Amino acid sequence: MQRLLQADTAGGHAFHKAHEFSGYALAGATPLAIFSSKGSILQRTADFLFSVAIPVHSHITMNAVVTDYLPKAARGPARVGVLGMSVVTYLGIMKMNLAGPGLTETVKGLWRKPVPAAAPAAKK
Repeated sequence: MQRLLQADTAGGHAFHKAHEFSGYALAGATPLAIFSSKGSILQRTADFLFSVAIPVHSHITMNAVVTDYLPKAARGPARVGVLGMSVVTYLGIMKMNLAGPGLTETVKGLWRKPVPAAAPAAKK
């Protein structure tokens, strides 16, 4: 557990490789998500790559920020907070992927024009 809390320093080579490969996954999944059609297997693949790569990459990176900018006395509680947010991020993305439209469609929806609501039928 201690190595997971100190993902930037205590993990050594394994966490360095995880950070590197999660970066590759993000770089590969992004164009896949952008250019794939709605609901396609490519889009679902990108969504599930994101669900792992985003929390892993951000967890290791935020631990480096904690190491660089916080005094030693504050690092322990901050690392617990980082781990908690990494878990919440993973669960949130997975919920969107499994019970919603998926991460890709959710983000693409930010650029779509809203569909106007139908006018209610007039009473006679």
